[in-house]
Amino acid sequence: MRSYLILAGIVILTIVGDYALKCAALRGWPQAAVWLAGGAALYAATAVGWMWLMQSHNLAQIAVLYSTATILLLTGLGVVVFGETLSMRQIAGLGAAILAVVLMQTEA
Repeated sequence: MRSYLILAGIVILTIVGDYALKCAALRGWPQAAVWLAGGAALYAATAVGWMWLMQSHNLAQIAVLYSTATILLLTGLGVVVFGETLSMRQIAGLGAAILAVVLMQTEA
């Protein structure tokens, strides 16, 4: 259970960090610098959580869980907050990501 909480924290920090980086990308300097620094700091904070998880878990399994959660949440963020759209191919890719989690968890 603790591992899932750590992983959830890493995912949340990554999502907020990516939001900051997207905001930086949409602004001109010097306003972008604050967003860029914030995003980079959040990314750096995830390294601590990764270190804890890597001590006791198979990297492939936690990487698939992390990647899929991040992909799904970032896609939602892009659609809801930034007004981005999804093609059928992208939706199929999201389904493949979910399938990867199911396949990796059956080995656990």
